[in-house]
Amino acid sequence: MNETGMYVGILTDSLKRKKAYLDEIAELTKKQGELAAADKFDEEAFGETVDRKETLINNINEIDKGFTSVYDRIRGNLLEEKENYKTELKNIQALINSCMDKGSEIEVLEERNRQKLEGIFASERKSLRQVKNSRSIANKYYKTMANGMVNDAMLYDRKK
Repeated sequence: MNETGMYVGILTDSLKRKKAYLDEIAELTKKQGELAAADKFDEEAFGETVDRKETLINNINEIDKGFTSVYDRIRGNLLEEKENYKTELKNIQALINSCMDKGSEIEVLEERNRQKLEGIFASERKSLRQVKNSRSIANKYYKTMANGMVNDAMLYDRKK
């Protein structure tokens, strides 16, 4: 196998790995959607999925850099020998399309999750606001009662 053929194989392998990572990201995104839709939001499990997705995204970015580097290196040879690598190039194109489709699917899932999470965060903020208001009201009540008691005690002392 010549050098260009070896590089075409590397491009194909890197796209297959990228697709596998994208598949795993899609599964993790679905899991995040399930966690967001659950009655009780599990922050720890959600955080673990975010961490795992971050690792996978970093791996994909490295694959993309390597793919671009290798493709730039052999681009001229591929254009000259297009007929020799026709099957491999179609395979690469199919893998690229598959990765793009998976990326679009992930974007849709992420948008749904974002909307669910905004709802969760809004209800949490509302709950926190209610707790804060309740505390404020309770503090005012206690202050009022404490001030009232002091004044009442002073009145009793003066009347004697």
